[in-house]
Amino acid sequence: MVADHSPLVEHLQQRLLSSAGATGWAYYTGKVSSRIEPTAWALLALGSTWEASRGSWADFARPHIGFLAARQESDGLLSDTEPELVNFTTAAVAAFVLTQFPAQVPAGVLSKLYDGLVGAKGVKIDAFDPKQDNQLQGWPWLRDTFSWVEPTAWGLLALKRADPSRRSRATAARAQEAEKLLVNRTCVAGGWNYGNASALGQDLRAYVPTTALGLLAMQDRRREPNIEKSVRFLVQERLTEASALALSLTAICLRVLGLPADDVEARLAQVAVQSDSRGHLLAMAMASYALSADRHHLEAFRVRA
Repeated sequence: MVADHSPLVEHLQQRLLSSAGATGWAYYTGKVSSRIEPTAWALLALGSTWEASRGSWADFARPHIGFLAARQESDGLLSDTEPELVNFTTAAVAAFVLTQFPAQVPAGVLSKLYDGLVGAKGVKIDAFDPKQDNQLQGWPWLRDTFSWVEPTAWGLLALKRADPSRRSRATAARAQEAEKLLVNRTCVAGGWNYGNASALGQDLRAYVPTTALGLLAMQDRRREPNIEKSVRFLVQERLTEASALALSLTAICLRVLGLPADDVEARLAQVAVQSDSRGHLLAMAMASYALSADRHHLEAFRVRA
């Protein structure tokens, strides 16, 4: 029997509602400055199960989506602070979430954001590595740095979930190279490290949250041997990283792949209570989304082959 997490989800959502700033959410309760990542996840968590009794979703979401739009720089990407410090992971998360609510996004914001993502690349490294192709370009965490797995997975997922009208040859080429990078950087035992699969001749270990993210981005390439191996890694290691972030992404990923996740969700429910006590709004938003009893909203993460 599947556990009913709806009372906890309702509590977490009420906490998100009461902790919202005039525009956006901070990472923790009591903090003044709203930030891109917790705002995006809070919108995703609340919007996916919004009830008419709470009033108009469009009216509630507008100022918070407006906050994300206001963080857009001249190149289309979003920054919490200044253009030089654009975080490509949070920019891609914002693109992914805003795509779910196109009616509330100001005109031109999404097109400009996707153009910015398509045009951004990690730097190439000419040094030869027999285990890794350093000419492949995904997305970095910060400008003018090497490509990393986490921002590449989020960037790829955002492109794959974009409205078909936004897909172009440039978008397809960008997605294809990101896929090649993720396949190339799969760890020996499956799954992904945050950066490389190896360094200085030493194989590196994979981590659960990056593996869940990589699999969500590559779910339509599931028959690839490296992807199959990574699914096995995630199933085996699913409970070994007990953070709200890792457990939320793992629960979402396993459900999207059609695999059991009851034990992951049970552990996440325990961790979510701890996150609530610490006022960790990002963790509460992610857990609320992952634990929602009405799982049709996981459609947001589904990619069609």
